[in-house]
Amino acid sequence: MQLGLTEKRCVTVADREGLCQARGAVRNMLEAIGISSEVILAQLLTIVDELGNNILRHGGRGRLCIATARAAGRTGFRITAEDRGAGITDLPKALTPGYSEDKGMGMGLNLLRAISDDIVIANQLTGGAVIEVWKWI
Repeated sequence: MQLGLTEKRCVTVADREGLCQARGAVRNMLEAIGISSEVILAQLLTIVDELGNNILRHGGRGRLCIATARAAGRTGFRITAEDRGAGITDLPKALTPGYSEDKGMGMGLNLLRAISDDIVIANQLTGGAVIEVWKWI
């Protein structure tokens, strides 16, 4: 399957304003490709919110990139979050419901796994984490 990114927007997330900009980018990109489903919008905004809040909570600041892709007649969204925090101590446990490194509820990454089509989590050698989420519509 040949994959082609058709549009990409990146937003710095250092406060709630950055998160609002990322949410706006999702809305604009959906509108540009003619998708008006409230369910798809809610799923994509949930992904952006979870990733953005993790950036603010664990890294203080970072970057969210939202890209659209076309493959086999389908459109997909790739949402990537990158921060420079401490990274994720236990990557295998990170997707376990109830697991939290900072006394949170521990449901966020598990929720992302449930509503996305693919999720990849990695620590960066220079510090911080990268989480890539795919949602095909």
